Amino acid sequence: MSHMKKFAGLLLALVMVFALTTTAFAANTNQHTITITNEKDGHTYTAYQVFQGDYYEGKLSNIEWGAGVNGGDLLTELKGDVSSAYASCTTAEDVAKVLAGFQNDSDQLDAFARVVGKHLSTAAGSSTEQKSPYTISVTGDGYYFIKDTGTIAEDDAATKYILQVVNNVKVAAKVDVPTLDKVIVEADSDKDETPADENTDGNGTAVNVGDKVNFKLTSKVPKMDGYDTYTYVVHDTMSSGLTFNNDVAITIGGEAYNAFTVAQDGQSFTITFTDFINQKANAGKAIVITYSATLNENALSTNVETNTVYLNYSNNPNDTSTQGKTPDKTVYVYDFDLVIDKYTKNNDNDNSEIRLANAKFVLYKKDGEKKLYYFYNATDKKVTWVELADDAAVKAAVTAGTITQVVTDASGAASFRGLDTGTYFLHETEAPAGYNLLKEDVQVAITATYGNDGKIIQSSAAPIAAPADNGQYQQTEKILNNSGTQLPSTGGIGTAIFYGLGGLLVLGAIVLLVTRRRMKD
Repeated sequence: MSHMKKFAGLLLALVMVFALTTTAFAANTNQHTITITNEKDGHTYTAYQVFQGDYYEGKLSNIEWGAGVNGGDLLTELKGDVSSAYASCTTAEDVAKVLAGFQNDSDQLDAFARVVGKHLSTAAGSSTEQKSPYTISVTGDGYYFIKDTGTIAEDDAATKYILQVVNNVKVAAKVDVPTLDKVIVEADSDKDETPADENTDGNGTAVNVGDKVNFKLTSKVPKMDGYDTYTYVVHDTMSSGLTFNNDVAITIGGEAYNAFTVAQDGQSFTITFTDFINQKANAGKAIVITYSATLNENALSTNVETNTVYLNYSNNPNDTSTQGKTPDKTVYVYDFDLVIDKYTKNNDNDNSEIRLANAKFVLYKKDGEKKLYYFYNATDKKVTWVELADDAAVKAAVTAGTITQVVTDASGAASFRGLDTGTYFLHETEAPAGYNLLKEDVQVAITATYGNDGKIIQSSAAPIAAPADNGQYQQTEKILNNSGTQLPSTGGIGTAIFYGLGGLLVLGAIVLLVTRRRMKD
């Protein structure tokens, strides 16, 4: 009998241990991990249990409201405003049955998720990683709502709401962050390294004052899953030496796109894409924006002109009040001054340099056999080039004022301003009095090398610090002038006799004048 009691006690103990083990086992099977991947670092994801129930082979049964939502308030809003599909729902299971009829990633599911986001209560868990993959540990079978709850960086975007039936699930964050790039079309900064048959878009260039500079912006239509509206606004700011020509043109996927407005405010303007959400089906297609500016007279007194752009875009499908911003992209436009330094050597003293005033010059460049002469139109504030055939035509053009002739001042200086890089020729039309006219034109090459960012890293010209021209790039060309030569003479009576005769005549005139006065007295 005592053996029976011992056996019964042992059996009871085993039953109790088995029961405890079974309970622990059940608890362990309710532990789930939600893993989220995202290309961007710095996100925090939080999970909320919308429905609780029993999970088996991808299905949830015995459904009730989860601990993560205020089920009553959620149901009220679903029945009132969202869709008639919920009109007859009275329980969590009724709502779940409606959801079962929706497709994955459907607009109806996005609409449901946005309502859930308004009625959250207790969080089931949050990720702690600072970069992908992000993991959330939750307890309990169910249908979970996952929200991007961290601070979204300016150049990032929030993940749209995620809804998942949980059993160690892995999901990719559905977020698309737009980018925006800007280049100068046919820029100097890319011409030296690019074959002639390829494009020469780059970040820096030089042009004549008055020339047009063409810009090109490129982006892609972002994925707009979860959005009902989408903000897409380009902001452009030009420095004072650039004048916007208000000639914006846009293509999406190579097709003309006209649903945009342009608003200008001083040196800044915005390009606003209207009803951009209508481009949702074109996600991934190229967006190309082109426009131009003219280098104006303000560029004559600055080192460089800048053009900076950025994009504001919707960055949270769950909150339309927030926007993201792409990094600024700046391109650079230059022009140069060619400065004449006219001088002669002081051969009678220390061979020092003496500056010469009143030397006159014109400037030209060559286009094949053609000579194109510089003209700065003071009315239009622009540099133009005039083709002239010979010296007679040059002289006539100077007289008519249709090309520019400069005259050196007391310091021997004169300038041709607002020039592109290139090879030029200085032609002296008149030398200072007593000096020889240059027999040959002076060839000058203005060069510049640009870095990847479009800024000049090396140039034949040098920036002059303020206040002298506020830092404009200037290239100085020293031009030596020799005086006329006094030639020797032989075989003549010389000049001494003329000085002697002149003196005798003066003396005779004085004697005659004195004699007449005495006779009169």
